[in-house]
Amino acid sequence: MLYSPARVISDTNKTIASILQGDLRILKKIAAYVVESGGKRIRPLFMYYLGRACRIDSRELIELGALLEIVHAASLLHDDVIDGADERRSRPTGAKLFGNKQVVLGGDHLLSSGLKYLNGMQNSSYMTIFTDAIQALSAAELLQMQQHFNLKTSRKLHDRVVDGKTAALFRAAGALVSVMRGEKDFYHTDIADLGLTLGRFFQERDDHLDYFDAARLKKKGLQDFLNGIVTYPLLLLLSSANRTESGEIRAEWEFARLQGKIRNQERILNLMKKYDVERRSADELRAMQKQILAGIGQLPEPKARQIISTEFEKILAVRSP
Repeated sequence: MLYSPARVISDTNKTIASILQGDLRILKKIAAYVVESGGKRIRPLFMYYLGRACRIDSRELIELGALLEIVHAASLLHDDVIDGADERRSRPTGAKLFGNKQVVLGGDHLLSSGLKYLNGMQNSSYMTIFTDAIQALSAAELLQMQQHFNLKTSRKLHDRVVDGKTAALFRAAGALVSVMRGEKDFYHTDIADLGLTLGRFFQERDDHLDYFDAARLKKKGLQDFLNGIVTYPLLLLLSSANRTESGEIRAEWEFARLQGKIRNQERILNLMKKYDVERRSADELRAMQKQILAGIGQLPEPKARQIISTEFEKILAVRSP
């Protein structure tokens, strides 16, 4: 039987709760926080329907999706400590609720619990894929920290961060399904590539919305600029601005670094408008959308394939400038 998205999310939450066992009160609180603040559960949904679209029918699709979500949740707990964030998607962060020290250790407990469960599945390829993804996440976070408030960040470095912080777990989902299909070279398959492209899209879409439709993310706009993170829209602006305008951008960047706020947000947005950054960024996202939907269209099982398309077209939509 093909589960509905609501059933997949419900089963994922139950599985996460069962994996995150701990006898300490704080661990129980952090586990409950992870389950309750799950959001759209995009990774488990992708894992499940990708597998079903490849004609795989196994409880492991739910289990592996839950483990992907646990790794993602642990990375967010750690990220919010690093960023000093009080809110994520209009909800208090784990760091705000439990304190930095406890949430870092709680994140470590999430990872170790997930790996312990994964080890019980007795599949060395699964373990390789998960440990590779965790390494990619931590390396990308370190790379982003090194580029903090660095306006000379290159597109190549930006792409490495995106691939490590976001795309790695989607690629992992594709690689896991490839293993379940019996493919030995599981990273070099069409479905692993589909996951990688989808992960890149999600991150670049969020980066786009931060400048041009932040309400959709349930957060204030230009948070990446405020936090000293160079994303694709800013790279486009920097490649177009003249010397005087580049100096203005640098001055705003330095003010944000020193004062923790943006002095003239309207000026940054006007420069974005002048150089048509919203349309240029949206065009790249639409090209990625086309590639993703074409990849989904090649999957063999039509019913699961249709659910993937329907669910992800909702998320993939980008407004026209």
